[in-house]
Amino acid sequence: MNESRLQFNVTGLDVIVQEGIKLKWQGREIESGPLTITLGEPGSCGVIDYAAEKVNVEFRVHIIFPELSEILDDMGADPAITAPVNAVIRSQGAVFDDHSLRLSGKGEISEHKLFDPAETRISIRAPTQCKPDLNTQSGEEIRAALFDGQPVTWNFNPEEKRVDLTLPESLGGETQVLCLSGSYTFTIAPEETTLGGRPAV
Repeated sequence: MNESRLQFNVTGLDVIVQEGIKLKWQGREIESGPLTITLGEPGSCGVIDYAAEKVNVEFRVHIIFPELSEILDDMGADPAITAPVNAVIRSQGAVFDDHSLRLSGKGEISEHKLFDPAETRISIRAPTQCKPDLNTQSGEEIRAALFDGQPVTWNFNPEEKRVDLTLPESLGGETQVLCLSGSYTFTIAPEETTLGGRPAV
């Protein structure tokens, strides 16, 4: 095993945007209420290159709007409009001595009746740092735990603005800046794991 390079699967993603988003639909201004982000289709994975102090990860996610779905259902919307949004978020960044991570990147959504993929833009800002939940251990101990097969979770700062979301013109076209609460979890993967169908780099 090459211990300067860790290939991993994303085995947990539990995120909430408490303030939700604001949008316009059929002439009405609507507040979505909280939205949740969970793991979606299989294949969320990545690599930590300790020699280069770099991280590369692809998250395949479901974005769910429970309150917005209820509002639109009550307004008689097509059920396809209220379906979860599938997206791929590709991020890269740095790993620090204490094994905190700083990731930023872009998101692309799949075809959806409400959110036009060509006009919906998701940009992930680099945080100050995301701290591992094993914060009583050193960075080397956390690295050893990962190589030993233990899942490790990193937590978002819920007060930090992390995501720039630009809506399609049909929904108002505004860019909103969102905070994320929650965490993601990495677990070591077999050497043959690939990132997005390609060798992880």
